[in-house]
Amino acid sequence: MDLNESQLECIGKDALAASHQETRFVGNLGIPALILPEGFSVHTLERTLISPPRKIGTTVLNDAASFVSVVIDQMSESTRLFSTINPPTFTAVFNHHAAGGGWGDHRAQYNAPISPEWKAWTAIDGKKMSQVEIAQFIENNLVDVVEPDGATLLEICRTLEAKKKVNFASAIRLSDGSHQFTYEEDVQGSAQKGQLMVPEEFAIGIPVFENGEKWRLNVRLRYRIADGGSLTMWLELIRPHKVIEEAVKELREAIAVQTGLSILNGTPNNNMVCKM
Repeated sequence: MDLNESQLECIGKDALAASHQETRFVGNLGIPALILPEGFSVHTLERTLISPPRKIGTTVLNDAASFVSVVIDQMSESTRLFSTINPPTFTAVFNHHAAGGGWGDHRAQYNAPISPEWKAWTAIDGKKMSQVEIAQFIENNLVDVVEPDGATLLEICRTLEAKKKVNFASAIRLSDGSHQFTYEEDVQGSAQKGQLMVPEEFAIGIPVFENGEKWRLNVRLRYRIADGGSLTMWLELIRPHKVIEEAVKELREAIAVQTGLSILNGTPNNNMVCKM
């Protein structure tokens, strides 16, 4: 049976009347809602209010100072701070459910960004390179080297670059920890032997986080002489994860002091976030 527009309108009115349709206010916050009959869904009228009944959402900050500022401005007895090391994150939950049954959906987030220097050095950790490639990398990042002095390491890099066509025969570790390479090169048709001294280890000072304090990190110089005399080298960062742990720990202590809140090691329960 086809229904005309008038009949459809009547049926709609009857359905609303049967539902005892009226606006009701839910909870202490006074959120207006409509109670609909079976087969319908419930819709709150929160958007009709002049202002939201409560705070909700996540503010993402780009530095620790801004994170601290927002936490101090928004914190209450229901606020909890969380932090992880890998990746380095800081999360403030202003209405945490463990402190009074909050929804856990009002937050601030600071994902501590790793510095370009840290990314550069960790990117080549264990990467096999020729002596020219490794010399060029160290030379390009010489400003990060703190021991030995830059001039000494620069001279070694330039020697490595100059000896790219020689055949390395052997290498021995000396008592001072450095490596002595023996090589042969063709000088005007005559094979001549030479030696090259390279430190086994050097130290760099780089920030873990953008615009952060510099941390000392030791770097080992590894090598392998292949059949035919070619030299393969790589850098090995010594326990970089411990440096990140210490950097996060220091940042945690600073944030805890500035906010007056203890920081929990972990992540908040995202299942408590209310989705309307």
